[in-house]
Amino acid sequence: MPPINLSIEYYDTAQRNLFQGFPNAATLNNLVQNGITISRDEFLAYMMFTEQMDRNGFRTYNDLQGRIRNRIGDIDDFLSFNNGSVQARIIGNDMMQIGFTERIGVALGLCVINKIHGLTAADWKKIPTAPGRGGHPTFDFEIPVASTGSNFIQAENKGSAVTDNLLQNASVQTHYRGIQTKKEYVRKEEAKRQIPIHQNLYYGTIGVLDNKANSIVKVWLVDPPAFEIEIKPKKYKLLARLHYYLDEFRNIGVREKIIKALEIRIKEIENSDDYLKFNNVHLDYPPLRGFHLFMDGKMFAAVDLNEAFGRIFLVVREQVVLPYIIAYPKAIMRIIMQQNFESILNYEYNPDFIKDNVQVLLRLGLEDLVDKQLPSGMKFIFNERRKFYETTYFGKVSHSTDGRIFGLLNNNDIK
Repeated sequence: MPPINLSIEYYDTAQRNLFQGFPNAATLNNLVQNGITISRDEFLAYMMFTEQMDRNGFRTYNDLQGRIRNRIGDIDDFLSFNNGSVQARIIGNDMMQIGFTERIGVALGLCVINKIHGLTAADWKKIPTAPGRGGHPTFDFEIPVASTGSNFIQAENKGSAVTDNLLQNASVQTHYRGIQTKKEYVRKEEAKRQIPIHQNLYYGTIGVLDNKANSIVKVWLVDPPAFEIEIKPKKYKLLARLHYYLDEFRNIGVREKIIKALEIRIKEIENSDDYLKFNNVHLDYPPLRGFHLFMDGKMFAAVDLNEAFGRIFLVVREQVVLPYIIAYPKAIMRIIMQQNFESILNYEYNPDFIKDNVQVLLRLGLEDLVDKQLPSGMKFIFNERRKFYETTYFGKVSHSTDGRIFGLLNNNDIK
């Protein structure tokens, strides 16, 4: 998919001056001068799945299936992609009432910050650290937090859809005042705690779309002061990524024994004063000959033969039932199982093959055929020995740097 071009500006001269104290001020000034390009796949991933980074626990198949169906409809109905950027199909209260502008703000803001600091969606997972063991400060609001491994990055992301995104209209000004209110609160906390300025970096972003056919997305930058987080940045980054993949592996149907082993390891790391002793200590799970055996087999999908494994969710688009895939590469599964911390911390997924139509093998049990509403065009082959049904789909899918492979599969996409 083509990338999305963004225009970046400081909210005003005062904010520009504040950002000059950042250690990466030269990088920020360059982005403001020249703009920035983000991956359309990354943007769509945040629009579809951002809330998965904030919640704990497994979602039922039907719950996640419904969420996917609604989100696909939202993106198709409310966004257009022209002139190398993205525009709003509708503006104002109609967009705000469904919370869509909030998701726009989060998606744009996190994509920009990821670009600046080399982060992925896995870094923004909130870790439920127990009180008294170096957890989050007890502020009366929450913001996304990530770690580069040496510094904490904090973000306040807002979004608007307006008639002209070159102007700071009432909606943008309201977002700015909201960020400033929290800024004043944090400054008081900094003074009480004697926290050095820019020990951690806090970005306020206001992403603004309009409905002009060829407009470029605008992102305004605001500099609130950051608060202290009482945990080592590298340990936080590791735990955030482990929590993220734990939840994602649950969603795609990785076997429960593996999930339990990963849960135990996360608790061991959280409670240890010397967490590095678990580096390269494999999860306690018997080795398997094939990575497909890591999956529970329900609505199972294999991407490009053995590249990635995941799950199929059936959604209705234009009165046609289609399979929607969420999968992760076997490479990240292997890394998580082996517990090589540097590999986990440095993992980014940037495959070339996804630029083309990919082959996806779908495997369903008999109970799936009975319980699920399956696409009428599917032609299954029954495996007599293993007692499951198989079929193959082709289609263009999206991917994000954390390893998520996602998208509708439609054999009609083949050209």
